[in-house]
Amino acid sequence: MNRIKRLINTFTIPDRLGPEDGIHYWQERVLLTLLLTASFFGALTWIPSVYLAIKEGLWVVATADTLVLGLVVFLFLNPGLSYTFRAAAVPLLAYILGLILLFTLGPFGAGPVWLFFFPVLTAVLLGPKFSIWALIVNAVTVAGIGYLIQLNQTELMAAFGFKPWHVAFENPVMKWVVISANFMLLNILSSVSVTIVLNGLHKSLIRLSASEKKYRQIFENILDVYFETTLDGKILEISPSVSQVSAYTQAELRGGDMSRIYYAPKQKEPLIDQLFKESQVNGYELDLKDKTGEPRTCSINARLIRDETGEPERVIGILRDVSEQKATARRKKELEERLNRAQKMEALGMLAGGVAHDLNNVLSGIVTYPEILLMDQPPNSAMAQSLKVIHESGLRATGIVQDLLTLSRRGVVTREVVDFNQIITDFLRTPEYEKLLSFHPNIRVTTDITAHSPLIKGSAVHLQKTVMNLVSNAAEAQPGGGIISIVTENRHLDKPVRGYDRVKSGDYFVLCVSDCGQGIAPEDLKRIFEPFFTKKVMGRSGTGLGMAVVWGTVQDHEGYIDVTSGQGQGTRFDLYFPISELPLVQKPKAVDISALMGNAEKILIVDDASHQRKIATTTLRRLGYETEAVTGGEAAIEYLKTQDADLVLLDMIMDPGIDGLETYRRIIEIRPGQRAVIASGFSRTRQVKEALRLGAGQYIRKPYTLEKIGTAVKKALEGN
Repeated sequence: MNRIKRLINTFTIPDRLGPEDGIHYWQERVLLTLLLTASFFGALTWIPSVYLAIKEGLWVVATADTLVLGLVVFLFLNPGLSYTFRAAAVPLLAYILGLILLFTLGPFGAGPVWLFFFPVLTAVLLGPKFSIWALIVNAVTVAGIGYLIQLNQTELMAAFGFKPWHVAFENPVMKWVVISANFMLLNILSSVSVTIVLNGLHKSLIRLSASEKKYRQIFENILDVYFETTLDGKILEISPSVSQVSAYTQAELRGGDMSRIYYAPKQKEPLIDQLFKESQVNGYELDLKDKTGEPRTCSINARLIRDETGEPERVIGILRDVSEQKATARRKKELEERLNRAQKMEALGMLAGGVAHDLNNVLSGIVTYPEILLMDQPPNSAMAQSLKVIHESGLRATGIVQDLLTLSRRGVVTREVVDFNQIITDFLRTPEYEKLLSFHPNIRVTTDITAHSPLIKGSAVHLQKTVMNLVSNAAEAQPGGGIISIVTENRHLDKPVRGYDRVKSGDYFVLCVSDCGQGIAPEDLKRIFEPFFTKKVMGRSGTGLGMAVVWGTVQDHEGYIDVTSGQGQGTRFDLYFPISELPLVQKPKAVDISALMGNAEKILIVDDASHQRKIATTTLRRLGYETEAVTGGEAAIEYLKTQDADLVLLDMIMDPGIDGLETYRRIIEIRPGQRAVIASGFSRTRQVKEALRLGAGQYIRKPYTLEKIGTAVKKALEGN
């Protein structure tokens, strides 16, 4: 049966039209169906009709039947002819055939039926206007026959082979009028009914086509994905926009199973349960996978459709790809966290910097005086040993202050090209490293120091301390023993990498320090670089500044940090430093104190702190210089208006009164080219850099040491 149906459809479905063409499609289909039916059944009725007509001598009927069948077959086999020609020919053939049958067989034969069919068929195939003309033709025809009856001229048709017939023997004209009136009434009613139906259908199809076109455009251009599925997940319909979400085409998914695109199949059951329980879901988020297998987070609004009995029938819904919104929200949150972290570190850094400045002033005496006094003591005396202990304690305190300055991002004084591979190698030979291993005898350190471009611009002291802090932390994270891995490599990043910091694209030297320890809890990971944040017992495992120093050092070297860790899975720190293209600078040899001795040059010491003036005075006089000390910038300017000084040792921060930068500006106004050494408890601040730009020869950071102050003064006097 299906084969017969498909065969009929091949002959009756228009090639050049579709349902979207509205009434024209259906008119063409009706025409093709009529021609096919008339050709098939006409051939079956043609043989007996022609046989009977010939037997009775009705050659006109036989000829008419043959011509009509031939024309019908011709029109069916030539669908390329214009529709108007074919549609007009079919009703016309019905009219001619009806007229012939009416004259030959009389009003009780098939003739009136064909005439009745003529305007109805015209209405269907050509529309209401042509149907009206067909009704007029029918009216004229029956009126003409009535006229022949009135004149009693029907016998004249016998000469042409037509047998005479009469409507009735009594009152033939009146009876023909009654018959004709009823015939035309029914003919008009049927034609009008068909016309009204067809007009209504035509308008409905136009509206339906416009509506379908509108919603088809929405369906095909909607950014969200519309879908319809069966209850077991078979996709009945899905919009083309699915390709933008999943890279699958509409055709690839339609008819398939929805589970094909679930990234995590376990997410399906809760969705279905909620859908059956509440009949709809709104804003339900789940992960679908695209054609490459990557997850895409989608928000789903879906509704359960029920049939007439109230039973669930299918599911319809909209899904929206919110992956980018989620990623944007995550990036925004990360940026906010980094901003908050940076603001917190900046505030702590300002506090630490202020504390460090004051501590440096305090430590100057502890560091400098023992060094000066040792010059007058026998090497093995008890006093010398005590002075060494004081001096070493002062240096250790200075190291803590240095950590505070690093935290405040004011600690990196020198910026020279260094070999980071060599820095790590040197650290592994230091007493500090040996001491660290002695505290953790079950720790084994493995190295793979193979970066082929290890040169970066920075401070070797701070970088080595960074390595030490990372290794120390890794050791303490494995109290029962374990392995610490130190690896160096070069990485080229084509695009930014999102880690603890957002690492920009470029070429980097990367230091990787990893352990197999207990890991860092997620809630602690965001705070590990905060000063004094520790899970250890304070006072037993350092100052709590180790990781803060790492953070400050990396920031000072314009680098980035990435941390990956999980509880029970160990921790890995990746430190990214920009590679330097400048050559390596050789380290200067240790300075001989005797080479720093002066020749009684006069040095003006300017400092608001009396003990700092005393320390500087004692140190410089021990090195063979003459000194004069004043309490501030205004006093220094007044002094230089009347007296000379070979060099000015100028403190940068003085309160009250003008600071070191303003003091130096005024000094060079009255004494252009005046040599000066800038001193400060901070590293190179903006004021220090400006003073050096104006002509100050050297800069040193407190606390003073013989080598530090002697070297700076010597270089400044020599014009270096």
